[in-house]
Amino acid sequence: MTKTLSVGDLLYHSVHGLCCIKEIIKEKEAGKEKLRYALVPKLFSQMKLRFVIGADDVYASGFHTPVSLKEANAILEYLTRSQVTATPLKAEPTTLNVFAEKNQTWALAQSLLSCSRDEMQAKEQKKRQTLHRSAKGLVRELAFVFEITAQEAAEKIRKSLERTLKVNSLVLSALESAHES
Repeated sequence: MTKTLSVGDLLYHSVHGLCCIKEIIKEKEAGKEKLRYALVPKLFSQMKLRFVIGADDVYASGFHTPVSLKEANAILEYLTRSQVTATPLKAEPTTLNVFAEKNQTWALAQSLLSCSRDEMQAKEQKKRQTLHRSAKGLVRELAFVFEITAQEAAEKIRKSLERTLKVNSLVLSALESAHES
């Protein structure tokens, strides 16, 4: 069920951002040949990060192909809806979208929408952390897809959310901090 990826393919992670497959490593493990991908973040920090992940574990570890432009627009449309639903809008699948794990970007949007309607209190640390991770991941991925700054992506998301409801101030704060980091 896993589609093999190629050197140079881009994968996205909500925490690590955009990563490129720099190397494909074939190793023997328990008598079977296993594929591993060496992923390098496109935005380098002072730390030289490199992730080596088994081909079977790429999606489970949070990496996925970036959403398409059409899917990014569908996500913004989804955020304008006044009711939180269990399933996001259907969008045309990209190369790897056919896997259930691919819906990670939609999960970020659902989390953000849910928090925006919730009367969450500042003292609820776990919910706040989830909110900040969701905002940061969604802002960064949409900024990449739309080829705009993170600030512009955060603004698009905010406008989509505000079309149909009064957004929780903690969500607005999370969007503000998401484009600053």
